[in-house]
Amino acid sequence: MTRLFGRSEVYKLFASLVLIPCVLLGCTDVRTTHIDSPKTPEDLSVDVTILTGISAKDLPQAHLRQGKFTVLSDGCLRSDYGDSLNFLTRPAPTRWLYQSQLDGLWKLAGDEGWLETSASTIDVWPGSLRPAKNEIIYILFFHADGMDWWFVRRFQTSDIPDPHAVTFVRSLCALAWSTDRSPDRNLPHRYDFGPNPYEGFTKAPPWSFAKSTPVNP
Repeated sequence: MTRLFGRSEVYKLFASLVLIPCVLLGCTDVRTTHIDSPKTPEDLSVDVTILTGISAKDLPQAHLRQGKFTVLSDGCLRSDYGDSLNFLTRPAPTRWLYQSQLDGLWKLAGDEGWLETSASTIDVWPGSLRPAKNEIIYILFFHADGMDWWFVRRFQTSDIPDPHAVTFVRSLCALAWSTDRSPDRNLPHRYDFGPNPYEGFTKAPPWSFAKSTPVNP
């Protein structure tokens, strides 16, 4: 049997077949696309993952605990906290947001610079991130107008985190009814149930019986 193509020719043919759709349809780099829509996109979804290192556990602030917040395009907000949560986790539904709340979230994303796709971190796959011992990682993932882009922010517990990231993450915490824990949350709680109901049985009565005098017959 006569070989029509050599091995190198087959590779070249395969590469050309792969590149033809990109040439015809166009391969767009999201970092070169500017998103500036004043109206909230109908396909908007937001996913925020908080990863904490082994020495950064049990912090009282809501935005510093390992957790997950996902807002879907229908307004469903899913959220949860726990060490088992990661970028690929989808937590249970917490509530449904009003359209005004979705609009506010989209506006906040623009005000804090999260719509600047040119500064996104799409060269790092979020599912591969692991925090160091004293490290906290924010993964902010966005989908709008048919495009995906995300940002990664890493900082030590002794550092001051990105204020723009903190503002956006805490806004999601508020929408999910997540609050900061009290510093004395591990101390026992003492409740005041009023006075001791048995106190009256430990004191002598205010009255006493007269001593009886025996009568001789």
